Amino acid sequence: MRNKYDCLIHYQLLKKDFIYGPVVDLKLMNFYSKEKDSLPYYMFQIICGKQSIGTITLRLGYNEEIMIHGHIGYEINADYQGHHYSYYALEMIKDIAREHGYGILLITSESDNNKSIRTISRSGGTLIAMEQDIPKDHIFYVIGKQKLNVYEIAL
Repeated sequence: MRNKYDCLIHYQLLKKDFIYGPVVDLKLMNFYSKEKDSLPYYMFQIICGKQSIGTITLRLGYNEEIMIHGHIGYEINADYQGHHYSYYALEMIKDIAREHGYGILLITSESDNNKSIRTISRSGGTLIAMEQDIPKDHIFYVIGKQKLNVYEIAL
């Protein structure tokens, strides 16, 4: 039986270099196939005008790491924060996730990252685990991220 957080298609579907959106565009940087214990994933640059302002990833599949990394990860360069660009990119990634057969996505955030929490909430995220402990041997723990909130986003 398939896990409710898994997708149906675990390989690259998208063959476009650009996905055009109303506020930001996504430029495919690469598709990383499954290696060892990692899941395959898309990595996009978030483009505003002609400027790269950040990145967003979509992981395909489900494993125990998804409760730490989430299906989606994004980052907006400091100079461009505060304009909801991560929200618009997240909405575009949800469309790609639907094409892969996802019904529910997981996304994580540090509990004190209010900007990210607002983005996740605006995109329909529901908190399912508060301040989940990160294993001490995980790289997140080593770099100082010891607890994360986990959210579901229904598609």
